[in-house]
Amino acid sequence: MSSTSSIWFFAVPFAIAAAIPGPAQVGLMGQVVAYGARSSLSYVAGMVLGNTVWLLVATLGLAAMALQYEEVFVTVKWLGVAFILFIAWNLWTKDVENPTLQFNRSAGRGLLGGTILTLSNPKAVVFFGAVLPHAFDLTSLTIAEVVYISLLGITIDLTVQLGYVLTASKIARAVRSTKAMKRLNRTGATVMTACAGWMAVSQ
Repeated sequence: MSSTSSIWFFAVPFAIAAAIPGPAQVGLMGQVVAYGARSSLSYVAGMVLGNTVWLLVATLGLAAMALQYEEVFVTVKWLGVAFILFIAWNLWTKDVENPTLQFNRSAGRGLLGGTILTLSNPKAVVFFGAVLPHAFDLTSLTIAEVVYISLLGITIDLTVQLGYVLTASKIARAVRSTKAMKRLNRTGATVMTACAGWMAVSQ
């Protein structure tokens, strides 16, 4: 493996990329506002799982091959668009007068939703494919080194996304009145719908 200092050529760009708000982060914040921080942890796990899949694909040198399966990516992309619109609809129609009457969502559904939404962005594998060669010699990685890179990526991604959960949770708690909560929900729903539209037209 490359020297320890070269690890930062992977860790720093990945942390910055993970922190930049995108459809997955918008979806995450919508989940927290709609269902609460605790109920959104499975969604976070799905996001991290999706990024880990892309990281492994790039690390194992399969990025070019993966990008050839355009039909699969198109299908997953539209599943991600549909999922964001589903969350937006739940936010827009949420009954703020009775906050205890929330949509009953299982942990498995949150995990699946987060995974699909993250996998619907094949640009992640392009990012990893561009960054990893500067930090590691991908032609000579051992299994232990692949595991190490994956765990490093998981740690960075999980830390960043939990930061989003904390931020969204504080915003939700700060909004007390039903009128303000309704405005927050509908603003979030509008932003998420815009993200879904961006995903739909992006290549």
